[in-house]
Amino acid sequence: MISILIPIYNGIEFIDESVNSVINQFFTDWELLIGINGYPKNSETYKIAKTYETKCSKGKIRVFDLHHLQGKSATLNELIKFCSYDYIALLDVDDIWNRNKLFVQSEFLHKYDLIGSKCIWFGKTPGIIPEIPVGDISEYDFSLVNPIINSSSIIRKELCYWNEVVLDDYDLWLRIRKMNKKIYNCSEILVLHRIHNDSFYNSKGNHKLVNNLLEKYKEYK
Repeated sequence: MISILIPIYNGIEFIDESVNSVINQFFTDWELLIGINGYPKNSETYKIAKTYETKCSKGKIRVFDLHHLQGKSATLNELIKFCSYDYIALLDVDDIWNRNKLFVQSEFLHKYDLIGSKCIWFGKTPGIIPEIPVGDISEYDFSLVNPIINSSSIIRKELCYWNEVVLDDYDLWLRIRKMNKKIYNCSEILVLHRIHNDSFYNSKGNHKLVNNLLEKYKEYK
């Protein structure tokens, strides 16, 4: 079974699409944990998210008011404490899963520690399919490209810890690669990644920080 995490600060306007893409999965052995951070206690954003607890049977979707936390990394690290299962899937609130996403990846759960897939962009610049390596990428040089799409990832829970850095997802993949864990990318396009003006990575020039991160992990190969 899989615990799915959606951290939310910006992007509450997209929650209906992202949550429904989870509810509509062919693979049904999941729980969804949504964490609201960076707002005052009992905020309107939290109240909107809270309504989604009634979309499924009791306890299948849980929403946490993490008003005392700031940032995605801290939110994910807190949500992990409430996860019931040994595999963690990530979904950014502005992204969408194809209905067969978890079903396709479930085949690889017991063999690999980190599983991703290809994605396609939609929104501001639709139709682009980022070039990433597929198949068993356990020996791939992660300095060439960030090979794991964040919203495609499923990770063994014991490997999940996010450092408070801007590129927290790439940082985690590099650490997992450094530990010589088994990593696989499905060749299917299983995720729709939304590009919009407020897209965290795309709008703030955070790609400029990649070299600094790679320098930190230059001995991972």
